[in-house]
Amino acid sequence: MAFTGRGVGRCEGRVIFVAGGVPGDQVRARITKRKRSYAEAEIVAIEQPSPDRIVAPCRHFDICGGCSFQNVPYERQLEYKRQFVYDALLRIGGEPEPPVREIVPCANHFFYRNKMEFSFLPVESGPPRLGLHVRGEWSKIFDIEECLLQSDTSNRIVAATRELVHSLGIPAYHISEHHGFIRFLVIREDKKSGRILLNLVTAKGEHPGLEQLVASLTQRFPLICQVWRTVNSSLANVAAGESEELIWKSGDFWETIGQDRFLVTPSTFLQTNSEQTETLYSQVARLGSFDSDNAVLDLYSGCGTISHFISRLVNSVLGVEINENAVSMARQNAILNGVTNCDFETADVAVHLKALKQSDRYFDRVVIDPPRAGAGNKVVRRLARLKPPVVVYVSCNPSTLARDIEQFRLYGYKLVQTVPVDMFPHTYHVESVNRLELA
Repeated sequence: MAFTGRGVGRCEGRVIFVAGGVPGDQVRARITKRKRSYAEAEIVAIEQPSPDRIVAPCRHFDICGGCSFQNVPYERQLEYKRQFVYDALLRIGGEPEPPVREIVPCANHFFYRNKMEFSFLPVESGPPRLGLHVRGEWSKIFDIEECLLQSDTSNRIVAATRELVHSLGIPAYHISEHHGFIRFLVIREDKKSGRILLNLVTAKGEHPGLEQLVASLTQRFPLICQVWRTVNSSLANVAAGESEELIWKSGDFWETIGQDRFLVTPSTFLQTNSEQTETLYSQVARLGSFDSDNAVLDLYSGCGTISHFISRLVNSVLGVEINENAVSMARQNAILNGVTNCDFETADVAVHLKALKQSDRYFDRVVIDPPRAGAGNKVVRRLARLKPPVVVYVSCNPSTLARDIEQFRLYGYKLVQTVPVDMFPHTYHVESVNRLELA
């Protein structure tokens, strides 16, 4: 199984990546793309199914681009994901014996997501589509009847929104022709309280039906406590934009991680599996082996979730984050949670690391949780110059993790333990927590 969730087969000496293929399948497949050293293919027929192949429980599995692994047992999914991390560290990172422990499973395999984005697409004669992208087709949307990764309430909100947008005559935005008004529905749900935040992403301008849409949804679903409108006037097909406005409110919306609550807005980044985030951060705390006199540097700190989680274990935490809104939320959340030993700086991580070196600040531990692109050589080099004895690297991408681990090794750091954590069952994504020590 390849990291992208495609089965790897071979034909006449060529590696073939087969969408939807399971190791052990014997298939007839049609080549869809040829490269010099490999090809991509789609299944025409399964001649003999793998012993690991099962029937996916989701009715949309064959067309949805969201889940990759619902057609194999969860235990096999875990094996694939651990192997993704191990292979990346071995082949890309140059680790001869990657110290990868058993993967930490997720207790709830379904209904775990706290955030989902749904796209609109107009239909010439009939109600607009509201759902997810067809697998491999960026311009095609299919109607979601039930997504097994979100709650029943969220599924009912999707259906109601589709019906209301049609009855109110609100024009759906066309992804490729670039006309229409309403573009995305984004649902955020706090899994512990059940409270819901809706974000309606629209094109520029106004539509008289928008107010009635909000009134109807909030009346039907009393757990909705906030409705936002994000305006995206660009051609980019993303559920973000140049402005956010809170257009309806009955109370605050927060998400709960551990013993802390985090106020969030539509653009706030949080892990999309709140329950398993506590498991992930517990591994950060364990591999960090923090002490009450430790000074900790938290890089790419976002709205402060890791900083707050470890704050009770250490003397002080300095969080560094380039997003000004996220830093503002981190400071508000510190007040909300009674956290007094965390400071947050709005800065580019690479630039701030250079300033910290010039000020001769020392940190006993550094936690780094970069985006999928990884930290990169400049950040690794400048971080290494601070000479923290322990670095805890949280990764969502085995490939960029392995590249950065190789760079850390050049500056005297040794990878001593890697713990994969399954945050997103039925997808190929895998997180890992990694402890590096200065040799």
